[in-house]
Amino acid sequence: MASQRSPITCHVLDSSCGKPGTNVPVKLEMLNTTANNAWASVAYGLTDSDGRVGTLLDPSHQLVAGIYRMTFQTAEYWAAQGVTGFFYPYVQIIFEVAAGAEKQHYHIPLLLSPYSYTTYRGS
Repeated sequence: MASQRSPITCHVLDSSCGKPGTNVPVKLEMLNTTANNAWASVAYGLTDSDGRVGTLLDPSHQLVAGIYRMTFQTAEYWAAQGVTGFFYPYVQIIFEVAAGAEKQHYHIPLLLSPYSYTTYRGS
């Protein structure tokens, strides 16, 4: 049975207030090693009311091995929250889909506050 979710998902949690990070623009890119190591756009999304982007890619999308970069436009989020003092205008998380692991699911959580962030490989 085929998976019914995007092979790459993400989740933003605002740890400064204990709530989901809603309406955060997210961009997914892949490193193109044959084109001067330029980043090629793969997908765009916006976090929902639960801070998630579960539809970044179509569930039928087949990942290819390589280096990926997920960019969270955090300045837009902080501005919408009325926060003017923040340190990271965006957060970029670079991760690898290894050869032989293309059928796995990759979940990228981002725990965010105005002056720090953390991430890990979720499930």
